[in-house]
Amino acid sequence: MTKSGQPNSPNAEQALQASLKELADIKFALDQSTIVAITDQRGIINYVNDEFCRISKYSREELLGQDHRIINSGYHSEEFIRDLWTTIAGGNVWKGELRNRAKDGSIYWVDTTIVPFLNSEGKPYQYIAIRHDITQRKLAEEEIRRQAALLDESHDAILVRDLDETIVYWNRGAEVTYGWTADEAIGKDARQLLFDDLPPEFEEAQRELAETGQWRGELNQVTKDGRAIIVESRWTLVHDDKKAPYQKLVVNTDITEEKRLQTELQHAAQLSLVGELAAGLAHEIKNPLAGIQGVVDILLRRRDANDPESEALRGVRNEVDRIDQIVRALLDRARPRVLATQPSSLTEVVRRAVNVARAQIFGRSEGGRIRVQFHPPDDPILLPIDAAQIEDAVLNLIINAIQASEDYGRVDVRILRSPPDETADDLDEVMIEVSDKGPGISEENLSRIFNPFFTTTKGGTGLGLPAVRRIVRAHSGRVGVKSVLGEGSTFTIHLPINDAET
Repeated sequence: MTKSGQPNSPNAEQALQASLKELADIKFALDQSTIVAITDQRGIINYVNDEFCRISKYSREELLGQDHRIINSGYHSEEFIRDLWTTIAGGNVWKGELRNRAKDGSIYWVDTTIVPFLNSEGKPYQYIAIRHDITQRKLAEEEIRRQAALLDESHDAILVRDLDETIVYWNRGAEVTYGWTADEAIGKDARQLLFDDLPPEFEEAQRELAETGQWRGELNQVTKDGRAIIVESRWTLVHDDKKAPYQKLVVNTDITEEKRLQTELQHAAQLSLVGELAAGLAHEIKNPLAGIQGVVDILLRRRDANDPESEALRGVRNEVDRIDQIVRALLDRARPRVLATQPSSLTEVVRRAVNVARAQIFGRSEGGRIRVQFHPPDDPILLPIDAAQIEDAVLNLIINAIQASEDYGRVDVRILRSPPDETADDLDEVMIEVSDKGPGISEENLSRIFNPFFTTTKGGTGLGLPAVRRIVRAHSGRVGVKSVLGEGSTFTIHLPINDAET
């Protein structure tokens, strides 16, 4: 009826019916596509659609009159739930993702929007919650997180680069290997981040990757702090849904230490071969040399001191002596000796080496112009060492420093303790330093000076430094070297201090 008491007009009735049908259609569409629940202001459920019953596995009768605690999984914190209720009780729409538990105990996730209906006073009198099932998406995300966590457990550096070499993924192993965090590395050009200069292998790898989809090889790279490393690198071309390449999966294994050990094994094999050759040479050469010495001595005794041939014979005798010394030196440097360790004063051992070196240079024409300065420690250091071998190693370094020094040069020999935070594995060490102010050693030669037979000294055998390193390693120590061209070099013997010290 109208206000005048007349029946509703046909047009008004038709409009009402159309509106009701439209609402029914909207409800049908929502029921078909979304999960719908309506609660009063207290949160008591007074309506659920079929999709809500399907996903929760509760019947309509079991849900009506309950609140949403019936499907609470206990996953969300009290603060999370309190924030939700504070938002909608204030008349505001809340949006978020909820983890619920179905009647059979299974878990499902829903993307949820809760809309409060307000009365004339602006207070909520009911809430409508519209949800979408996102369980499969959340499961996929969880699987991705799980796989990412597994990748982070890998000690290998795993990274993903796009076709322009921009890094898009960087695992924990890459952080450890290179020193760059994921935030620092992602978005950077891998060519600039990991290489000082691109090696030729890089372009070859790109070509093989494009042709076969895979590449494997070794690359020289650098870390954040500038340290050079060698990696075994495996590249795999990743394709999108249309089979077009769009990313590169790279797995790098740091093999720097492995390569160093291989090199040392090769050096050890060389030294072993030298020992065998030296033993053979000693047997084959020393006896004939002794015979030559004897004949020359007889000839010299038969001639007067002023005989012109005596000078030539003495020259022959000197050359025979020199050959004999070379053979002895070769045997001494190349053939390892068994350690005979006992507690010894390191100061006295090094002092003896210094005195021997001073005596050797005293007879040389330039001997008075080169000083060997010894700086002993304040306190005595007693170590279980083979005193003769350590003395030999120190003497070798001092003689090398003397040979590298200019006229009026100075060689400094020091014994000092290494602070724990400056040593490998925070172990306490004692260091023997031998420093000179000579011309220094080039970067290229620094990597080769411990190779057998490599020498930069005229007349050198190239066996001294390998022997020093062998002796020190037999004592569980290590040898270090620092050199600056034009400023000199410092060789350092590191020996561990253990309970035998007093």
